Amino acid sequence: MAKCGIETLNAILVAVYDTTNGSLSAHVPLEAILRRFPGHLRGDARRCIKELIKRGLLTLHPTRGSTTYQLTQRGLECSTKLIKGEISSVEEC
Repeated sequence: MAKCGIETLNAILVAVYDTTNGSLSAHVPLEAILRRFPGHLRGDARRCIKELIKRGLLTLHPTRGSTTYQLTQRGLECSTKLIKGEISSVEEC
């Protein structure tokens, strides 16, 4: 498995933040996250979501229909700092 680039991890975290409107109670399906990436990057994004879960920035939220994803408190803080420009990458969270 290829390593996930920092830029990809940053983009995914911001995409989840944007999709959930910064809410900790909102959870979205994988398709809603991948829709924000061009087709040739969706495979990489799919693989890198697992890395964000390992880092504790995203969490799985099983539902009756499919698995959805939501931000953790740490993921919310990190994505907010990324958007504001206070940090430059997920590595600093």
